[in-house]
Amino acid sequence: CSESYGMLPCSTRVVGNLYLLATYGFVMLKAAQLLSDGSELLLTVLNPGIIGGLLLPILGSLPDALLILVSGLGGNQETAQSQVSVGMGLLAGSTIMLLTLLWGSCLFVGRCDLYPVHADLVAKDRTLTRGFSLTGTGITTDSQTTVSAWIMIATVFPYVLAQLPHLLHRPSYGHPFAVVSCVISFCALFIYCGYQVVSPWIQQRRIYFARHRYRQSHALHRVHVYSTQQAWGGLFLEDGVTPNKDALLRIFGYFDENDDGHLSERELRGLIVGLGITHETHLPEEEEVQNWLKEFDTSRDDKVSQEEFVAAITKWMRSFRAKDSHRDNPEYWDSQAKDARSSLDALLEQQPDDDEDDDEQDKQNPKQVILKASAFILAGAVIAGVFADPLVDAIDNFSKASKIPSFFVAFVATPLATNSSEAVSSLMFAARKKKRNISMTYSQIYGAVTLNNTLCLGVFLAIVCARRLVWDFSSEVTVIAVVTFLVGLLGGKRTTFRLYMALAVLSLYPLSIALVAGLDYGLGW
Repeated sequence: CSESYGMLPCSTRVVGNLYLLATYGFVMLKAAQLLSDGSELLLTVLNPGIIGGLLLPILGSLPDALLILVSGLGGNQETAQSQVSVGMGLLAGSTIMLLTLLWGSCLFVGRCDLYPVHADLVAKDRTLTRGFSLTGTGITTDSQTTVSAWIMIATVFPYVLAQLPHLLHRPSYGHPFAVVSCVISFCALFIYCGYQVVSPWIQQRRIYFARHRYRQSHALHRVHVYSTQQAWGGLFLEDGVTPNKDALLRIFGYFDENDDGHLSERELRGLIVGLGITHETHLPEEEEVQNWLKEFDTSRDDKVSQEEFVAAITKWMRSFRAKDSHRDNPEYWDSQAKDARSSLDALLEQQPDDDEDDDEQDKQNPKQVILKASAFILAGAVIAGVFADPLVDAIDNFSKASKIPSFFVAFVATPLATNSSEAVSSLMFAARKKKRNISMTYSQIYGAVTLNNTLCLGVFLAIVCARRLVWDFSSEVTVIAVVTFLVGLLGGKRTTFRLYMALAVLSLYPLSIALVAGLDYGLGW
């Protein structure tokens, strides 16, 4: 055997290569931990959108990407074609492990008691009294996690496109299709990272509009209640279309203390407090007054006229679409306010916990944190780069010595090393048994698979194109597509998962290995 770099050991025996697999795998695990630790340190001092959207996903996939890169660069074309199966084995094995073993384990560890809420089952945070009940325990994620699952499914397309010439028995088209798939993979990577960067901003805008919607609906509900209590009628006349301007003018006049036809800032504050609007919105009184002035005072004279008041309230009323007969229903505005509050609460639940930050890290000098994080990242990248080639050689040598195809060695053994750090951190996060933590855990799983399907696949296809290697991985593409679609569909269609679903997803791991073996050796794919 040939020693890597002329100094690192190699072996031609099964036991010797097992030892080398364990040793090099442990080193790659430490490299992954260094990359993870460095990235998390940067999160404490830099923009979380940039770090979380660009750096974390790419650095998390770096060990896998380096192994894939090394698997196709060494030796002549024949050797590269032989070793490239290691890269595909790692790519498929990493994806399958994340979506089966880690997905199911996180559900098992993070399970809580399920309770019915509005005809839906929802996991109650940090509550587990039903033990291992397959139907009475489970987890609940937020709606944003379902988006991550659908994005993950979409990134399977480059696999299918690269495999299409062989499915259509047109192998001569293999190279151009591989080039196109490579370009699509990297384009998808840039789009995904861009989405991750702007996602926090998008979320903040959604929260802003949801809070604004709730303010409007709650204010209209209180105006409606006050008007009906005074026997002035509801917000709309009996036809459900025409605004009840007489009632609005009566309310305006009631709080216009000096009868000058305008509400000053003090009088507007009296209206807001008198109607009980700030009690439910939890906004500071002064902030609510300024919000009303900003929307109502179109003339910018720091007071609200009768015309401005009626026009603004009418505009709010007409922004809520409903059947005309429902608008004057006494319960209509109350239900609108409750629905808007539920939407706002759901968005606020997806916000990160500021109180979970490490106080010691907050006290450190930002420059020191950046230097320390950079050292971790640099060390992790160097270690992963240096030991990627010896690990690939050890896999190849073990395959030859044991007569086990290198694909299966890479499929089963290598992902355990390169993804162990991510798996442990995900399980620890899920063990907190909170919806927010569970949602983040599953978003990270879907995100890691998305990076496999973009960055890692793009690197793999680039090697295939550059070295003019043959792309024929029908069984591997099949198992990746099937598992990604099944688990992604499950994650995209629902937010609550019962414990029995973990058993079903965990069973996909041995079934995936059996499927690849059956397609390769049974059908000759």
